[in-house]
Amino acid sequence: MIYIFLGIIIVALLAYFGVILAQHRNSKTIDQLQSQEQALNEIPVQKAVSEARNLKLTGQSKKTFTALEKQFKLLNEKNIATIDEQLYTAETANNHYHFLQTQQMVKKVTEQLAEAEQAFKEVLAGFETIIEQVDENNAKLKELEKTYQKLRKQILTKSFVYGPAIDQLELKLRQLEKALKKYRRVTAAGDYDEAAAILKTQGEAIETLDKLMVRIPDRYKETKTEFPDQLRELRHGYAELAETDYQFYDIDIPKELDQIEQDIDATNQSLKTLDLERVETDNQAIAQRIDHLYDVMEAEIKARQSVEKRNGELSAFFKHANQQNRALYFELDHLDQSYHLNHDEISQCQDLKSQIDDLASIYQTDMDKITQKQAVYSMINDNFDTAFAGLTKIEEQQKALNDSVQGMQKGEQEAQKSLQGFEFELRNIKRQVEKLNLPGLNQKYLDTFFMVSDELKALDEALNQTKINLDEITKALITTQADLDHLKEATNDMIDSALLAEQMIQYANRYRHSHADVAAASEQAFQKFEKDYDYKGALETIATVLEQIEPGSYKKVEDSYYNSKDQELNV
Repeated sequence: MIYIFLGIIIVALLAYFGVILAQHRNSKTIDQLQSQEQALNEIPVQKAVSEARNLKLTGQSKKTFTALEKQFKLLNEKNIATIDEQLYTAETANNHYHFLQTQQMVKKVTEQLAEAEQAFKEVLAGFETIIEQVDENNAKLKELEKTYQKLRKQILTKSFVYGPAIDQLELKLRQLEKALKKYRRVTAAGDYDEAAAILKTQGEAIETLDKLMVRIPDRYKETKTEFPDQLRELRHGYAELAETDYQFYDIDIPKELDQIEQDIDATNQSLKTLDLERVETDNQAIAQRIDHLYDVMEAEIKARQSVEKRNGELSAFFKHANQQNRALYFELDHLDQSYHLNHDEISQCQDLKSQIDDLASIYQTDMDKITQKQAVYSMINDNFDTAFAGLTKIEEQQKALNDSVQGMQKGEQEAQKSLQGFEFELRNIKRQVEKLNLPGLNQKYLDTFFMVSDELKALDEALNQTKINLDEITKALITTQADLDHLKEATNDMIDSALLAEQMIQYANRYRHSHADVAAASEQAFQKFEKDYDYKGALETIATVLEQIEPGSYKKVEDSYYNSKDQELNV
């Protein structure tokens, strides 16, 4: 029983301490919220309000200030009062142990304090913006006035470097001065928003003016001195060239110079209206046209020097090319009496002569223009380049043509020598065959022999013509050489076959009486040898049977034959 009583006491004590602890924790939280509320008063909004009010704002600046001030009063009169009331309610509920109500009020006050703090900071930022705008305006004004004074001094002391642009520059300065006066009036009236707008617009204007004043002097210098000086130099140079008979193709330099002067005047008009984009574009075009005129005149001077320097060389080149062509033509004409010229060599020579004449005609026309003082030397110099290149190519072609026919006589001599060699070889073949005293020759061999003999006769006739065709003779020589080689090979085969057949038949006699098949093969081989003149067939017939009776017999006879072949033929 006593334990139950003690348990109840302990539980009661714990509950009591829990309540006390919760109440203490809530009180601490409420105190922190009250401290946060007091901290709102430390945000220097009132100070900013006073500073902004002292600026005596008007216009849009005044409207902005009034709105911010109204928002600030509302925060103080309503939001802060509401927070105070709710903090009091929370404290009362906590004292009466209404912890749930206390927690709800604490949460609500915490949110309201955060919102109020943000609102106070935004209002402060608004007032600070107004104040900062004034400071910023003053800083910008100082910078603007400094630039204005710099530009004004430049115009007063160096007006001559701006040429026709000076009137517009002075006008823009006056407009800027007028805008600055307006700025001061607006500032004095307290409308800093409008003052800031004026500064922004005029800041851009003076920046543009500053850049213009940097760009103008160089452009004006071009139109005032550089271009006119160059035009005077060009006119003087052209006059000197005209006195020494210079001509220019497809360009009227005096007219071009007059046009450039008009364009310079037009550029000055653009400069007068400060149209710098057009001035720069037009000046660049004028500079390019002036440079072109310099280039044209310099090109004619250099071209004349080149023509005068190379004229003698080109004249000699024409003389040499004509002499070379005449010599080539006489040589071709002479060769044409004895040889067929199968590659239109004479026509090629005549065509090259026509090319020389065409180049010479242009050259003579150019020389006439020089004599008549109508020469455009740049064009004549180009013609010289073409003539030198053309004559060089013609010279190479004429030399190649001459080289191609120079071998004709030598070719004829070589053909005669080859024919003599062929005839000697044919006679040698005939002697070799006759020396063997063979019973006869087969028709295929005779056809080959007489074909070669006929080819040699045809070659001899072709070489003895009044006008020979070396191309055809060369083809015939190649064909005859091949046929003669074939005949020599056929002759060697026939001789070897005939002599080996005789020796094999003699070797077979030792077996004629003991072997009937050898006797039959010997008779058959003899018939092929004596009647058919088929020496290779006779050899194969007897050799086949002997190899069956005595293997290796053919190899034995063959080795013996080739060892003594040179002595037998007296080679």
